Amino acid sequence: MQARMAVQPGIEILNLVNAVERRSTARMQRLLREACVGLAAMEARTLRFIARHPGCTQSDIVRASGRDKAQIARIIKILRAREFVGHPAEGGRRAQPLALTASGTAVHLRAESLRADTARELVAGLDASQCAQLETLLGRLAPLESPDQE
Repeated sequence: MQARMAVQPGIEILNLVNAVERRSTARMQRLLREACVGLAAMEARTLRFIARHPGCTQSDIVRASGRDKAQIARIIKILRAREFVGHPAEGGRRAQPLALTASGTAVHLRAESLRADTARELVAGLDASQCAQLETLLGRLAPLESPDQE
């Protein structure tokens, strides 16, 4: 007779949250491709962070995203080469502030529109009360002031 493992509290919630995150990321990546926005999902996330935190540095993005310094450096290099991101105050400082350019703002707004579409699809089967309840519960697990909520 096989012993049944006890399921730890929260494991199924973690599995479901991970499944929702994978599904929404895959959907967002597909929409970005289909709309020919020219951004990968992590590039869109980086633009969103810079838009929400004008003057942030590459180190700020690393801290908030939990991503590797080298990965963020590559993404910033790509976004700068496409002229989506610039340094508002050029100078000799090592940690230069980042800001969206006009074209960066335009592509960011397009990506955010696709993100809103993804969000609407995600909660399409829920009524307003259920959406509010889910948001409240998830907010208790991951407070909005947490840096990785970008």
